[in-house]
Amino acid sequence: MTLVALFANEEFAVAVADRRRVQLSTGIHMDDVRKLHQLNDQIIVGYSGIYLPIGNNEFQGLAEELIMDNSVLISARSTVEDITDIFSKALLRYVELGIPMETLELTFHFGGKGRDGRYMLGRVSCWEDFQPMQMQSNDNGLIWSLSRAEYAVDPWLTAQIASLPKINDQTVRDLAVSLVEHTAERDGYVSGTYDLIVI
Repeated sequence: MTLVALFANEEFAVAVADRRRVQLSTGIHMDDVRKLHQLNDQIIVGYSGIYLPIGNNEFQGLAEELIMDNSVLISARSTVEDITDIFSKALLRYVELGIPMETLELTFHFGGKGRDGRYMLGRVSCWEDFQPMQMQSNDNGLIWSLSRAEYAVDPWLTAQIASLPKINDQTVRDLAVSLVEHTAERDGYVSGTYDLIVI
């Protein structure tokens, strides 16, 4: 289970993710997963998804495997639009090969520069049939995208964003940390241990 959130305005993007993974069959949790990766100088990816047993009590994250497999297609100039398309096509290929959708329970959140040079967000998720979703930033404030476990944090987050005195990389960084702390107190599937990237 997980908490992953990406925020952006026209000038920057912030990503935060807790480190928890849970073996649903036993309830055992480990806070050992880094769910954020910087794909190039201008793109961050955060993910939520399942881990598959690979033997010897070890697990492989399918999201991490997809990131590694598709890294050869990502250049220094790849934009959020490019990368959402790459990941959408990769996941849809699995579906075309007959892999059941329920075994591909993954969501990728992307933040960074778009083709126009402004920061934006993208998402590719099993909950949206792996179609590439993109959100353009605008001068109205902060855009965000998240995956969560059980606790519905959206109302709290919406109120926090509305009360920000100003939107800059520091206030959004602080908001991201508060989001993890707030959620970890209310959801046993979310760890207070986290990673954060600002670009």
